[in-house]
Amino acid sequence: MTMLAGIKNFMGINDAHKHDLRRRLNLVTVAETHIVWKTRLGHHVYGTIREPLDSAPLGQDSLCQLGSWIRGSVLAPFCDPEVHRELSEAHEHFHQCGDHIIAKLKAGDRKDAATMFENEYNHSLRRIIQALTIINKQLQDV
Repeated sequence: MTMLAGIKNFMGINDAHKHDLRRRLNLVTVAETHIVWKTRLGHHVYGTIREPLDSAPLGQDSLCQLGSWIRGSVLAPFCDPEVHRELSEAHEHFHQCGDHIIAKLKAGDRKDAATMFENEYNHSLRRIIQALTIINKQLQDV
C-alpha cells in the first residue's frame, strides 16, 4: 500500500470510500427519474396525455430516492456543503413547483401552468442536474 493510498482528498473522503459510494449510489438514475417526471408533467401541461392528475407523489420531495438521500446522511459526507444546499433547494423547489403546476391544471389554468413549467420547473431541474453532475464528478475522481 502506497503512502498516498490512505490520504484523503480535499472533501475528506479516501478513494476506497468514494469507490464504495459510487457503487452504491446511482446519481444518473435519480437524475433520469426527475427528467421522466418532468416529461410526464409536460404531457399534462400540453394536453398530450390522458391520465388522472395526482400531485401527492410529486409535491413531496422527501418521497423520492434523491429526497431521502438529501435529507438523510448519504450525500452529506462527500458533498461540498454549498453543492448540498443547492441540490436540496432545487430539489424541494422542483417538487413544490410540480405540485403548483398540477393545481393550476386542475383549476383549468393551462396557460399559467405552461409558463411555470417552461420557466421555474425547467430551471429547478437544471439546478438538480448541475449539482448531481458535480457530485458524480467528485465520485469519479478516484
